[in-house]
Amino acid sequence: MCRARFDCISRMWSTGWPVLLLFYKADDHDECGRRGHCMRKLTGLEKWSYAIGNMPFSVKDAAFVNFVVFYYTQVLGLSGTLTGLAMFVALTWDAISDPVVGSWSDTLRTRWGRRHPLLVAGGLPTALLFLALFNPPDDLEQMGIFIWLLGVSILLRTFLTIYFIPYSAMGAELSADYDERTIIAKARVTMAWLAGMLMPAIGFAVIFQSNSDVDGRLVQANYVEYGVLSAVLAGVTVVICVLGTRSTIPHLPQADADDGPFSLLRPITDMRVAFSNRKFLLVTCAGLAFGIAAGVYATLSLYIGTYFWELSTDQLAGMVIPTFIATLLGFGVLARIGQRVDKPRMLLAACVLLALNVFISLGARLLGFLPPNGVTLIYLWVLCTTGVGVFALVTLHVVTASLTADLLDEQELATGRRQEGVFFAAGAFLLKATTGLGAMLAGVVIDLVGLSPGLEPGSVAAEVLQQLGWFTIVLTGGMALVGGAFYLKVRMTREDLAQIRRRLQERVSNE
Repeated sequence: MCRARFDCISRMWSTGWPVLLLFYKADDHDECGRRGHCMRKLTGLEKWSYAIGNMPFSVKDAAFVNFVVFYYTQVLGLSGTLTGLAMFVALTWDAISDPVVGSWSDTLRTRWGRRHPLLVAGGLPTALLFLALFNPPDDLEQMGIFIWLLGVSILLRTFLTIYFIPYSAMGAELSADYDERTIIAKARVTMAWLAGMLMPAIGFAVIFQSNSDVDGRLVQANYVEYGVLSAVLAGVTVVICVLGTRSTIPHLPQADADDGPFSLLRPITDMRVAFSNRKFLLVTCAGLAFGIAAGVYATLSLYIGTYFWELSTDQLAGMVIPTFIATLLGFGVLARIGQRVDKPRMLLAACVLLALNVFISLGARLLGFLPPNGVTLIYLWVLCTTGVGVFALVTLHVVTASLTADLLDEQELATGRRQEGVFFAAGAFLLKATTGLGAMLAGVVIDLVGLSPGLEPGSVAAEVLQQLGWFTIVLTGGMALVGGAFYLKVRMTREDLAQIRRRLQERVSNE
């Protein structure tokens, strides 16, 4: 039956009637479609269309990591404490909404499946909200700017959650193969890093260039242009993802009618079930530690580049080079390493590498081992340490996504339920909450160390930069090591997953 349905759909596509897929009823799928045990191999179009769908999230990350906090504090004059508070509240709300959307997505029953309708409902409004994020009304006072930032951030993150949680869950459903899951994760992270590299590179090289002796990073109109660029890229990639993956709808697991309808109390029950899986709990705890580190570093990254290293916008744009090289290197060796090393051990090694890199990168300057800023060696140093850090982050992103997909199979064996949306939402819930905490702490530090609005590079006191550097090292490096300690306790080998898959197949055969 599964093969027959696939052949029918393939014929419709090849004869020029792909629109008919939109009217293929998910409720009529056979058992292998509902339970997800008969997944075919993905086509190149489906795999890369899915991977491109990761770009809207990266566009958001590029905006908030590189520009939002700097824009609202240094350009609009909002205090670091209020900016950090807005980030914390928005991320906390974002975290709360994740389990709700996850449970909603897992139980949604439509003729277009349980993921694709939410991709459309969340993705397109997200794109439009980038325009509002970088274009607040004129003449707002401190509290007005704070309310605008908070409101737009909450709306943007809410719609992005409606898009991204079903998107992430779908990634675990596209294949049941141990190695193909890593391939899918690599393709997805490739597109994420591509957007993450290109957006700041284009921003620094083209949009934020200095003009008439004014640093382009301090010009408000430049941020409006960046908002338009973000909206266009996010909107286009959402459309590509939805259209390019709709042929997978008949083959994705569907909501089980026995689970009943969605209710607001259901996410609490689903979260409790998800965290009953000890391995998933350990992976989530590792994510908590990494979330604090990510929140601090993301908030302070442009401050580090602008004031600590005193890099120009052209030099910041040049960071795309080590990022690109490290990303290619990561995708070139991760598959080979994964054939010899279990995924939890790969994650442990990435955490240790990330912590050492942060300490060596900033610590060498703080301990007086590097020449003054402006020397060519400094820029080469930053390029090299950036590449190492990106390699570690690529490893963490790819392997974590692949490992979570493996844990979902273990969870299905134990409970008889597919909970992709809940698993990814539960992890995102705690990661975002801690990232928000890190962002708020970093915002307070901006005020405490004396980084006032409008400061030009080279004008910040040495003691301020010392405090900024040590704070970044302690939290980011220390939390990375804590995350590695949790990964050390997780066990999931290729042989473990193969045994789980065999037992699942036996269960289906006996039904």
